[in-house]
Amino acid sequence: TRHDATMAGKAADHPMRVLLDNPIKLYRDCMRLADYLAHKQGFPRDTMRATVRAPWRKHQNETDTEEIMRHREAAVRGLSNYMTYEASKGAMEGVPAFAPEDAADSGDKR
Repeated sequence: TRHDATMAGKAADHPMRVLLDNPIKLYRDCMRLADYLAHKQGFPRDTMRATVRAPWRKHQNETDTEEIMRHREAAVRGLSNYMTYEASKGAMEGVPAFAPEDAADSGDKR
């Protein structure tokens, strides 16, 4: 239908298309961020994961493709906002927010 083609066009233009097209990866990335934040901020892991899981469970039976895309975009925005926050915090402190690729590759290899 025309509506589905419009939604597909919006997803194709989105910079985070890989996440929008793969909801399982998006969900797992959201859960990883929840684990990281729980550890970093000292919150119980199960509580943080339950907070992230709740909207996914609430909308698991959604069938409207436009509404599904809105929920996915909201999840991507959450991940993106946190990455932006970390990057800006590092810039303000004069410390890179993310390790250079060379530094990441120099770890202990077993």
